[in-house]
Amino acid sequence: MKAAEPESGFSMAADGGRSLLLQTIQSISRGHFDALDTLYALPGEEGIAPEVAELAESIGLILVRLEARDFHIELAAEAEQRLQELNALKDKYLGIAAHDLRNPLSSIRGMSQMLIEMDLDKDTRKSFLESINRVSNQMLTLINDLLDVSVIESGGFELNLTEGNLSELVDERAGIATVNAQQKKITLSTDLQDVPNCMFDTERFRQVVDNLLTNAIKFSPSDTNIHLTCREIGTTIEIAVSDQGPGIPPEEIDKLFGAFETLSTRPTGGEKSTGLGLSIAKQIVDSHSGEIEVESKVGIGTTFVVRIPVKQQS
Repeated sequence: MKAAEPESGFSMAADGGRSLLLQTIQSISRGHFDALDTLYALPGEEGIAPEVAELAESIGLILVRLEARDFHIELAAEAEQRLQELNALKDKYLGIAAHDLRNPLSSIRGMSQMLIEMDLDKDTRKSFLESINRVSNQMLTLINDLLDVSVIESGGFELNLTEGNLSELVDERAGIATVNAQQKKITLSTDLQDVPNCMFDTERFRQVVDNLLTNAIKFSPSDTNIHLTCREIGTTIEIAVSDQGPGIPPEEIDKLFGAFETLSTRPTGGEKSTGLGLSIAKQIVDSHSGEIEVESKVGIGTTFVVRIPVKQQS
């Protein structure tokens, strides 16, 4: 493509392209960056004096380097901002860990010291050891949740997708959750249909199902039922967990999947909660190109529904 002749009416050969170069530079200086095409094309045009071609090339290189510099400055600024966000995230989690681990650690220290220093009867020693075990499990859950959510929010979350059957996985987790449900006199019923295999991260999806079942048990009163289903619907596999608990007020539904959110609904057995489980579950489901929804009516109960595609790219 030929570069445009200068508006002055002089031919390219008349001044060796000097007028066109000047006009092009003036256009660029006014913010008309489409003139860059003319600048870059000048050195190859007929009738361009060697010194004009060399000058056009030099100016072009300067502009390219300035653009590259601006690009790297922008990248550096973005990286700096991200580092600041991650540092703030680290401080946030360290603060939460320090606060939520202080009390259980004090309890473990106190009970273990009594076990060492005092001559306790067999039943008391057993009770102390059971308490230490229970509190230790609570601490481990908190630490695992903090590690999971920090990995997710820092962008280091990766899936290990393998082919498996979600109905079989749900059946496995239901069997484990039944023990905890029975301790609160809650029945756990299932309707697990045959579903096709799909690609999912087995360990991560165990977290999702465990969290939904644990929450249902945690917020359900005695002598109620939790119903768990797994079925194929269209091109998705749907897992649903329904309870007969107190339900969630409509104005709090949007807070459910936020990290560290505190709702008005309280566990029926005094169980502890990190406030991270549902946030992690949603991130896992989202990363499987799926969705998680909740339906709840105060005084009636709550249903969590998870759907993921039957076919997924690994």
